Amino acid sequence: SALLSALLSPALALSTCRTLDLEAARLKRIEAVRGQILSKLRLPAPPPEPGPAPALPDDVRALYNSTRELLRQRARLRPPEEPQEYYAKELLRFPMESPGDGEGQGTLRGHGDM
Repeated sequence: SALLSALLSPALALSTCRTLDLEAARLKRIEAVRGQILSKLRLPAPPPEPGPAPALPDDVRALYNSTRELLRQRARLRPPEEPQEYYAKELLRFPMESPGDGEGQGTLRGHGDM
């Protein structure tokens, strides 16, 4: 038992040391990224933490809630959209020239000889 604990304690020390090294490396990377971001933003230090948001006035909250309720009512009263309403009612075709038309004639179409 003593021999087993004598063999395990250095192994445990190495495993915790490795964990600490990984954690230290992770923290260094985070600090490096923070520094790069601050440098890009041309800030000497991070900005101060914002304070709590000011309280929303009651009339603004009431207007927001009434607008939401009005939109819900309109959505309930609106008849469901027909699937056919989604698609175009009229199909328009535009005749196109094939890629070989007009090539090798030496003049611009519609301009004649200049």
